[in-house]
Amino acid sequence: MVVMSIKHYKHKKIMKVVEKKDLDRLKTQLKGIEGVAKTLETDINNGIPDNEKKIARRRKMLGSNTYKKPAPQGLLISIWDSLRAFVVFKEFVSVFVSFFLFVAASAIGRHRPSRKKSKASNNTVNQIEVLRGGKIKKIPISEIVVGDVVCLNIEDKVPADGLFLKGNNLHVDESSMVEDGTDDRESHNVKIDETNPFLFSGSRVVDGYGCQMVVTSVGMKAKWCKILNQHSSKTSDRETTVEERLNRFTYSIRIKIGLPIAIIGFVIMLGRYICGKATNIYGRREDFMSGLADENYKFLDSSLVQFVTTAFTTIVVAIPESLRFGVQLTIFFSKKRTMGEMQMVIDLSGSETMGSITAICTNKTGTLTMNHTKVTKFWLGQCSLEKEASFSNVSNLVQNLLQEGIGLNTSSGRNGTPTDKAILSWAIHDLHTDMKVKSRCAILRHCVCHDQEAATFSSQSQSHKKLRSGILMKRMADNTEHIHWKGEAEVILEMCSSYYDKSGTIKDLDDRQKEEFHRIIQGMTESSLQCIAFAGVGVDSDGNHHQMLKENGLVLLALVGVTVEEPCRPEMKEAVKDCHNAKVDVKMFTGDDVSTAKHIARECGILTDPCQEGEVIKGEEFRSYTLKERVQKVDKIRVMASSSPDDKLLMVKTLKEKGDIVAVCGNSKNDVLPMVEADVGIYMGTEGTDVGKKISNFVILDDNFAAVANVLKSSICIYNNIQKFIQFQLTLNLALLDIIFISASFKGEIPFNSAHVLWVNLILSTLAALALATEKPTKEPIKRQPLGRKEPLISNVMWRNLLGQVVYQIVVVFTLMFKAKSILGVDDSEGEIFFLKRNALIFNAFMLCQVFNLFNARNLESIKKVFKGIHRDITFLLIIVITISLQLAFVEFFLPSDDDYAIKRLKKQWGICFGIAVISWPIDWVVKCIPVPDKPLLSYLGIGYTRWLNV
Repeated sequence: MVVMSIKHYKHKKIMKVVEKKDLDRLKTQLKGIEGVAKTLETDINNGIPDNEKKIARRRKMLGSNTYKKPAPQGLLISIWDSLRAFVVFKEFVSVFVSFFLFVAASAIGRHRPSRKKSKASNNTVNQIEVLRGGKIKKIPISEIVVGDVVCLNIEDKVPADGLFLKGNNLHVDESSMVEDGTDDRESHNVKIDETNPFLFSGSRVVDGYGCQMVVTSVGMKAKWCKILNQHSSKTSDRETTVEERLNRFTYSIRIKIGLPIAIIGFVIMLGRYICGKATNIYGRREDFMSGLADENYKFLDSSLVQFVTTAFTTIVVAIPESLRFGVQLTIFFSKKRTMGEMQMVIDLSGSETMGSITAICTNKTGTLTMNHTKVTKFWLGQCSLEKEASFSNVSNLVQNLLQEGIGLNTSSGRNGTPTDKAILSWAIHDLHTDMKVKSRCAILRHCVCHDQEAATFSSQSQSHKKLRSGILMKRMADNTEHIHWKGEAEVILEMCSSYYDKSGTIKDLDDRQKEEFHRIIQGMTESSLQCIAFAGVGVDSDGNHHQMLKENGLVLLALVGVTVEEPCRPEMKEAVKDCHNAKVDVKMFTGDDVSTAKHIARECGILTDPCQEGEVIKGEEFRSYTLKERVQKVDKIRVMASSSPDDKLLMVKTLKEKGDIVAVCGNSKNDVLPMVEADVGIYMGTEGTDVGKKISNFVILDDNFAAVANVLKSSICIYNNIQKFIQFQLTLNLALLDIIFISASFKGEIPFNSAHVLWVNLILSTLAALALATEKPTKEPIKRQPLGRKEPLISNVMWRNLLGQVVYQIVVVFTLMFKAKSILGVDDSEGEIFFLKRNALIFNAFMLCQVFNLFNARNLESIKKVFKGIHRDITFLLIIVITISLQLAFVEFFLPSDDDYAIKRLKKQWGICFGIAVISWPIDWVVKCIPVPDKPLLSYLGIGYTRWLNV
């Protein structure tokens, strides 16, 4: 057994003395070299014993004289080590992060308007009466289930599909059920009984008493939901004109410009790299062949990776997803600042399209004109009472009967006609009708009768469909019952056998007296008055309130003449003038004859005096034209008289065929199909069909065309803001593409890396959109060049402005690349540091050029208006400060550590960067003084190139 007597602590002491070169301790503590040899059991003359066991024991206890060598590094390990290098890692990460951010931004931009529209279309919570457990209870409509028995009252909406169970004189309005191909769109007032028991969700109860239905289909299985989805899908799946042109343009840039430039640039850079003529970010030339032969695979080092990431970066720059995202941001923020309280934006994309429309189709009644009605004639018996003072001579009996007949049988609510409201207002103010009559009486039965042969009026108002209505009422004081009828005078007169005079005496209505009443009615009709008659009779109470109301042997109470006036709204002329200044044609549709239509159109400012030939046309004549004739004549048409909803739909299709962008204003079920066909649907008012509201882009709450002009003004402002952002973003993208391609092709190096490109795109795409979206509509008249479906998205003015800035920025970048030594005051001794300083200077100057170009983008036409009102635009100035602050932080703190020295030295060069950026202002002034032709600039390159670029 080999025993080693060398102690570890003694060996450590010797090691420490030798390591420290401590000669004193060597002599005193270790007793010199001889003492060390003795401690190590070494014979100075013969060495250690040549014994393998002792040597192995010594090696084990005191250590082996070998070193750990690293294992040979394989290809995968070398690749991983290269990826862990920060310069390479940041390039790849930056590119893929930019892809992710722009895809996410695009998705958010697409999703947000859809979510807004869905939120705006949610139904409010309404309640309905149902019969459960033998008791009537109110529940939310959403809680109705199949099999429920629902109680239907007047003004209720049918909550689900079902079948009629029981009730009296049930009539429903099925206007919301209008579908494509429906022939009968004039009347949807349907009587429901045993022969027609089918009820559909969305219909409105207009008449009936004690009615019940059983539910058979609910929710998405109801017919109404299927129709709503059908119309909604037509509008939701269709791209707006701006979206369509923007998508074509971005696709062209991506596929036809960006991708070829990226491939060509990469091939050129790779060729220079293989030939040893490429330089990396430090200015060093690298040889691909020597790197390929190296065992550490240097060909994967910085230059090659830089070229690959540069190619990807070029594609990122050429994919204008940030452009789409910025446009969505512009629309969103602009809408918040420009739309008024009376304008509800249902679909955000409609704002951009509304800003480019060229024609508006609108109804006359209620939109361009005011429907004023008032009672101007009052006949009691055969005596005309013209003044309020003469009403005092009317007997109390007749006054009480009139108060009952008017107060209980006249609707003043949401579904009250203008005629009803006029009569009720007259009764309150002139007859001093006490509306507490409703609390003193109970209505036992109510019915509405439709006499088709008596339909002599052509107005669109509901009163001419409800020709007569009757009630059976009971007075609470004495429990007596009375029947009251109201309706067209000729119809009611035939139901009477006697009449009251003003003293309350009942007189017989013989043929001679009846002829006199016909003469009175004819006189009012010839004076363009609508004649309404009131009649009634007392009945004996038999407890059977479900029989038909008595329709003969009545006593005539009174005749009233109602004047229907449709004066032009006072603000209409100015609103139409604003539309004409914006190069938007206003086309009026009416069922009136030609002479009436001309008169109203002149009052509204749609027609001038004298009227030009072809400006006013009948619907029948327009339908008789061929498609070619309609396209040729449609521009000249201003008014379509005697028109139907089908004529409006045909007009919209013709305008679109010609290349116009069309908006349709509607306020009834008949306007649903034209609004679906149009590029922009504007629903006027808060009443009407749900389908019309849900498929529209805007809802104008006050039913006034002047509000449409305000929407147009705001939308043009939004469209201009979109154009400003597109011009700004394209300036940035085209400048980057040109700089990357030219520098890579002719100099073999690129002054920007992917981190620079990502930063510029990310910061400016969001903040610039917000800054340019803050512009509000001015009070100045709207003026713009005529647009159309075939007009390019990027106008000649925009091309002029952005190309001027692109050229200036390219000149700045390459001037700094070639003259940086003299500008920075450095010599060749600084080597790699010079390239870091130069690239940092170029990046900072380029970024600040974009920031100062935001000022230029505030006005596309005039340099004088670039700074107009800027002191009031706090949001814009704040964004400028934030952008410059972020750039300062990024340059000073967040660029790669290899650039630290260069960045610190760059602090002295901030003045140079700001000076270069400010020069973009006089450059913009010079450029905007250059006139541009009306013909699109790309068309001068040939029609083939225009189609190839799709702009």
